Amino acid sequence: MPVQLEKIDRYSFPSGLLDFTVRSDGELLYAACMDGIYELPLSSLASSSLTPEQPAANESDKEKNEKLKGKTKPRRIGRHGSYVSSVALIESTHSLLSASYDGIFQIRDLSGSGTVPEVSNADQPEAKATLNEANDLTPRLSERVHSFWSWDMALSPDQRFVASVSGQYLAGAEDYSPQASPEPNVKILESGTAKVIHALEMLPSVQCVAFDSSSRYLAAGNLMGDLAVWDVENGKALAQWRTKSFTSWGIIKSHCYIGGVFAVAFSPDGESLYAAGMGDMKDPMAGNGKQLWQRFDWRKAPVEMKQETVGSQSGEGLMETLAWHPNGTQFVMGGRLRGGKWNLGIFDASSGQLIGEAKTGMRITTARYSPDGTVLYLGGMQGQPGPKENRFPDFGYLERYRVKQ
Repeated sequence: MPVQLEKIDRYSFPSGLLDFTVRSDGELLYAACMDGIYELPLSSLASSSLTPEQPAANESDKEKNEKLKGKTKPRRIGRHGSYVSSVALIESTHSLLSASYDGIFQIRDLSGSGTVPEVSNADQPEAKATLNEANDLTPRLSERVHSFWSWDMALSPDQRFVASVSGQYLAGAEDYSPQASPEPNVKILESGTAKVIHALEMLPSVQCVAFDSSSRYLAAGNLMGDLAVWDVENGKALAQWRTKSFTSWGIIKSHCYIGGVFAVAFSPDGESLYAAGMGDMKDPMAGNGKQLWQRFDWRKAPVEMKQETVGSQSGEGLMETLAWHPNGTQFVMGGRLRGGKWNLGIFDASSGQLIGEAKTGMRITTARYSPDGTVLYLGGMQGQPGPKENRFPDFGYLERYRVKQ
């Protein structure tokens, strides 16, 4: 059945939006941006899509909503020492979790400000800098978990654990394959204390991570197309394999590996693992690889690829996010558009066919459904403009779409 997306509204942020999380009631959003962590009140969906021909049942509510839409701006509530790559919200404890390119994991108490915490490796200037912004909400915990960037972080569905992935691509041989990391690149932490439960090895750079719906399994993907699944309880590797479909070796302009797996997601039943990125290309600077996802039966030995994007339905561009509809019948993949008709595709879970699409005009870094599946949130950025009249224009964006089936 075809799916249509109706755009509801758009909000702008001062810098690129790399990740976001939405409170379950849909009224508040927290964003991980290049220049910090932002809080954004969202206008009511009840009247945000009304047209002049559709008067609101309660005119005062509509006026209040329009006023909110016109004046609401994201408010920065915290910073890291570098780009904030990921955020997650635990509503039961009013805790906001974040990870960053500074390698530090933070927890902020949203119910009130706390005292300045002790920071592991406090001799690091970037760690100190995160605690000294006068208008920021002070983190109650700030812990270095990687010596390099945290590329991605995920919160387990049961909210007991977070996983963070890292790793720097440094040539380790004449063929420019990556050298091994001096430390584990995949870490599972207690969500409330940052205590490391498991430190797992994977070839750098590890670019994405995800838990399954039962919180029993963890998956990650890297630059070279390696994928792995671990048991969260004991840290045992349950499956490890490589797909060559996502990684390119440049023979034009630059000689290096580029691409890899940029998003992973388990199917709702946990039996399949999906990976997303971009297909092969000869010129790493072109960004013209196929918009690609693949589905794997990770429990089979050896692991077997079962489905992938239908070639005739895809264009070109790097895909960076996967999200499942709550009913489990469809999923979305989004990212950058190099050529083609869409940079957000909706796919039928059974057939793998494209059943909906959108051409947003921005690079999509994160896609998330509302709990009931009626709204799709897209976050990302559009360009990186130079200064105008002594200020940099906004280039981060959050868009909301009504899902019509």
